[in-house]
Amino acid sequence: MSLRTTRKNRSALALVAVGAIALLAGNFVCSTAFGQATLAPLTTFGSNGWLAPNSNPYLSNKDSERGIGWNPVTNNLVLPSRNKGNFVAILDGTSGAVIKTMDTTGVSGGTLALMGAGVTDDGLIYVPNLQSGSNALSPFKIYGWTGESDTNGPSVVFSQVNPQTTSGAFRYGDSFAVYGSGTSAKFTSAGSTSSGTTAGLPNNSNFMIGSLDGSNTNTIYRNIPTTLTTSNDYRLGISFVDADTVIGTQGASAKLTDFVAAPTLSNTGATVTAAIATGVAARPLDYTVLDGKSLLALVDTNNSGISVYDITNPLSATLLTTGSTVVGTFPPNGNGTGGLQWGATLNQYQQVVYAMSTNQGIQAMIFTVPEPSTYAVMGSAFAVIGLVASRKRRSEG
Repeated sequence: MSLRTTRKNRSALALVAVGAIALLAGNFVCSTAFGQATLAPLTTFGSNGWLAPNSNPYLSNKDSERGIGWNPVTNNLVLPSRNKGNFVAILDGTSGAVIKTMDTTGVSGGTLALMGAGVTDDGLIYVPNLQSGSNALSPFKIYGWTGESDTNGPSVVFSQVNPQTTSGAFRYGDSFAVYGSGTSAKFTSAGSTSSGTTAGLPNNSNFMIGSLDGSNTNTIYRNIPTTLTTSNDYRLGISFVDADTVIGTQGASAKLTDFVAAPTLSNTGATVTAAIATGVAARPLDYTVLDGKSLLALVDTNNSGISVYDITNPLSATLLTTGSTVVGTFPPNGNGTGGLQWGATLNQYQQVVYAMSTNQGIQAMIFTVPEPSTYAVMGSAFAVIGLVASRKRRSEG
């Protein structure tokens, strides 16, 4: 069972461990087979898979770059930077070279003017600011361009003054992701402070789901059961799994979370369905499906180490491999920020992953799942069961 069928099979989650026995061939995930998964540098990118800090004007070691996006239409990276101005640079996804910068005329305001980036399936580019607190003169904004060829300044596709709280403050922009395409695309964002209350209920672990069509339609999910009451479990990394599921973290535990349409300040509209143990500083993250496996990648904001987990069964996640191309010592990433994006799928068993821990450059690595020929030999009876299960899962996806 993949995460793409989690919602319609939620009641069967407790049976996943038992059902996994039926996947012993073809789609079985085990330490013998998947333990051979690897991360290797994309050698054409930067220097042996690493674009070092200060290798271009838009990649510094001054806490000025907080996230990246990947464009599935062009295979390029989107890099917002506040180094000596407000810039959105487009980097070649194969070499890391700067291709151009977008027109940022009109970008202003916010606690910080530019943060991370997200790109839709059809190449629309979105970049949020960071805004903490309720200030009528300084809303949480998302800027949008129609694509890399757009020569105009950005449109403001979302703008909302953060709601007033009884105590504490809402904050958005530290983590950011988009989902879908065209005018139906949506975003999710969270922030690094969510303590306090609103209308007598905690603001714990709030994240926002909103529209990118200019309507400012959004839902804030707060007071989420099994999340921390004094912090935000989605604050430093968030990704869509599907149209109504996100996964987010502030380190140590990634929360797989279903959400439903709900009032603007929702108290019951989100449910954590699994908590995936990770490294304590593993924060920026992204989700993908490769060779039928649900995969979660994260980057450690202390040492830039990349980790890839198999979360096909989210109740029993498995660490598949780790790696890094970063060398040397750089200023620490005191904010715990950065970005991680799954990139181009090279074939059925390989996909590029890009990772940035603020101040430590951008890595590009190739993740490889072993082909079936390298899997452990299975009994013929298990092979038949696995084939049937594989066909069933594909028919449900």
